Amino acid sequence: MLKEIKSIPLATFLSQLGHEPTARKGTRLWYKSPLRQEQTPSFKVDTALNCWYDFGLGRGGNIIDLATEIYRSTDLRYLMRCIADSCPVPSVQTVASSYPQRHSAPSMEERFEVVPLEHRALVAYLQERGIPAHIAKAKCKEAHYSANGKFYFAVAFENVSGGWELRNRYFKGCRGRKDISYLPWARDGPSTECAVFEGFIDYLSALTLGIISGTDAIILNSVVNVNKAVPYLKGYTSINCYLDNDTAGQTALTELIAIYGSTVIDRSALYSGFNDLNEYLTNQSFTKNTLPNENK
Repeated sequence: MLKEIKSIPLATFLSQLGHEPTARKGTRLWYKSPLRQEQTPSFKVDTALNCWYDFGLGRGGNIIDLATEIYRSTDLRYLMRCIADSCPVPSVQTVASSYPQRHSAPSMEERFEVVPLEHRALVAYLQERGIPAHIAKAKCKEAHYSANGKFYFAVAFENVSGGWELRNRYFKGCRGRKDISYLPWARDGPSTECAVFEGFIDYLSALTLGIISGTDAIILNSVVNVNKAVPYLKGYTSINCYLDNDTAGQTALTELIAIYGSTVIDRSALYSGFNDLNEYLTNQSFTKNTLPNENK
């Protein structure tokens, strides 16, 4: 069991805990440290060696060492249980799947089923994030899965590779290959405009606010997927970016501007003062009629 736990990619473990890399350099991924507050990413994961190092703390090691820091315990059985509980879908593919791996995550998945979104707890979870039930049910699915004899359920959002982004109050992850999601507004042909989001919750927020009517959409599902979005953006006369107001979001925006120039429009001023569009939605009490005229 210990060998299997150690073989779980660190990038997978961190993604399940809600931490995504801000930059990549070969087999090295850079994060804002999950162990402390910082503005400049100084936490490195080497995906080939499956090890980490926090330059701010001067410490590093394997997944057990990281769990020791996160859960503040040296009890090996407890740490192994925490890691296993944090990765209930061990076949999950995160950003690490794009890089050479010495080990791969063990396959402990017992079943996975996708059905229409109906579970009251999941609908309530999205409503708490400002997403009305009719939009949630129209755009999302509901996943039921089990691992190690335990049963789980989550909101599911499909990507172009057939993978599923999974979310509930306690879990954030992906089943299958990590990739972008592409949603044309109409079936009879692409729009002249495309909106780009980091996560599907922000996309649902934009639909709730009514700011992307008639616009195709791309959800990166991780800023490291920005290069995967590039081929889909060719031909649009306007690329509206609703990316996070942080270093990772601005880096992704810069990459797109470098390729598509003035076609790319930064829309983050709409939610200035907030980290992302969903945070703006959940912290404001307004209707779409109060939005700036250009965004109605």
